[in-house]
Amino acid sequence: MGDVTTRTAFDDPDTLRAWQRVRRRTITTTTLWVLSLPGFFVLETVLWESLVGGSLPVYVMVVPIIVSVVGIAVSDSRRVQLKNMRGILATYPWQDHAPLKSNAPADISYLKLPNPDNRQKGVSVAVRRYGLTGRRWRSAVANARSRGFKFAGDPRFGTVIALQGVNELGTARPTHVLALSKGARPDGVSETAWQRAQAAGISGESPLTEEEVRQLQAEGK
Repeated sequence: MGDVTTRTAFDDPDTLRAWQRVRRRTITTTTLWVLSLPGFFVLETVLWESLVGGSLPVYVMVVPIIVSVVGIAVSDSRRVQLKNMRGILATYPWQDHAPLKSNAPADISYLKLPNPDNRQKGVSVAVRRYGLTGRRWRSAVANARSRGFKFAGDPRFGTVIALQGVNELGTARPTHVLALSKGARPDGVSETAWQRAQAAGISGESPLTEEEVRQLQAEGK
């Protein structure tokens, strides 16, 4: 990622390109899943008429519809994940983390990251995969744990982990979410850290005031 210290993770060209590449792939995948709904209908209609004859029964389309809906839902969840990543990568710099010691959490999906307001205190986070599955995912996380990794964000709210470099990005959420009290910053969180989390969109606050929410509800939006 270069030897020059950058202001945010997105100031690193490799990080920005990697995120944009995943975003393009996600948009393409979502578009294909949306198009699969009419596509499956046309394909099954043609096959039914040529092999059986008559109108296509409704029950024949049940499975393809379920497959398409699940595909769209998964793609949309990835889109939301990428949006959260963007806020973090555009706000926080990459930080280096040394390899985890033998007393690290036994579950490979969990890591401990330093508390920004108390570097001696660790915050337990659960890593979630994006674009990785099965053995490849476990290998990437094991590599990060044993060789060290880079992370951006505040582990008390949300973090992006660079698994095997910026081409393998994973998200990490705290195992214990901080309790918010009507937008007030949680205990133990400095004003600077709270403002940064708000700027990244990971503070858990609604971007709308209560009055704006009521107005939108009244308008039926």
